[in-house]
Amino acid sequence: MAAVHLVSSVDRHIVTLVLSAIEFEFKLTDTDLGFLHGTAYVLLYAVAIVPFGMLADRHDRRRIVIGGLIIWTIGTAACGLAQSYTQLVVARMVVGLGQAALVPTAISLIAESFGARRMGRPVAVFTAAATLGRGVALFGGGVLLALIINGGLPPLLAPWRMLFLVSLSLNLMVLAWYCTTGPVPRAARSDVSTRDLLGIAASRWPVFLAYFGGAAASISLVQIIAAWTPTMLVRSFAFTASQSGLLFGPIVLCFGPAGNIVGGWFVDHLERRGVPGAPALANALFLIAAILAGSILCSAQTLPIAVTGLMATTFALGMTTPTGLVGIQNLTPTAIRGRVTGVFVLCVTLVSLGAGPVTVGWLSDQFHDAANGLRLAVLVTFWSIGCLGILSAIAAQRLDRATA
Repeated sequence: MAAVHLVSSVDRHIVTLVLSAIEFEFKLTDTDLGFLHGTAYVLLYAVAIVPFGMLADRHDRRRIVIGGLIIWTIGTAACGLAQSYTQLVVARMVVGLGQAALVPTAISLIAESFGARRMGRPVAVFTAAATLGRGVALFGGGVLLALIINGGLPPLLAPWRMLFLVSLSLNLMVLAWYCTTGPVPRAARSDVSTRDLLGIAASRWPVFLAYFGGAAASISLVQIIAAWTPTMLVRSFAFTASQSGLLFGPIVLCFGPAGNIVGGWFVDHLERRGVPGAPALANALFLIAAILAGSILCSAQTLPIAVTGLMATTFALGMTTPTGLVGIQNLTPTAIRGRVTGVFVLCVTLVSLGAGPVTVGWLSDQFHDAANGLRLAVLVTFWSIGCLGILSAIAAQRLDRATA
């Protein structure tokens, strides 16, 4: 599951590396780019994720994952072949449709395998794979882009298009590997009806809502950094697209997964010590660290300080990622985890991908400052979203304590 999650992250984030090239070819604004990166992806994702969660609760989860992987592979290929901005948007929607199948199915399997109050590290490994995939997209994509541009061969397509198509080799390898696995047996079913189980989950809506606020803030900040850091490097430090990927990619590869693992370990550590609402408490602490680190990144006037801030921001945001998923699994009956996770991830994704990157793009357009407008937009968004997330996480910790 982690390998499939890595591939999904590569396909979701590789567009980040070539936003400047896409902007030049199709004459786009920052708002257009933000919509392409986030909102377009999330449109069909939002429609499909809850039905996929229902399927995961009832049917062969292996086939669901395979079907989703095939769909988003087709969408990634379509991105590389798109001849207009509209076609690019449609292709990103297909990618989102296929990837809607993954998280509800995988989290259902993980929660069923490890049990309540022991999911911090397993979920962290799963989320670390997505962070690793983002690093592979940036670093590996940067290397590939440089080879395509400097390879000495006449390109059949524009370099950014070739990048999408060459990256599909990873999809095919993981698909072939995953097809060799067998179905995972389900845990014994509860005698309680599905309607009653859903009623139990619904009665806990305040704590679910509070966890949603913290998770939405965390993932929004992750997506903002993922979407706009390469472009910030291009505009503020005169990097090329491939150079930005070669710098940002290793940082994501090293510090993102490390943050995921440390975050999951810390949640399990708090759980073992009997701290109520441990995932929410961890989320609040990690968001504070992320805001401070992001401020260093956005205000840096020299490259070494910017790189230091980027490392710290990537690590702190990595720690936030597992907390929300662990928190809701602890609150949800086993038989309906696919659906509940689907709804939760849907709501988080609608906010984080649908609004986060495009909000930064819109703010950047309003500042009318080619050199510093984007950095200022990221800074304002970091503080606004981060503070709301901290307040939500504190509320979740208190409500979770009362529910326990």
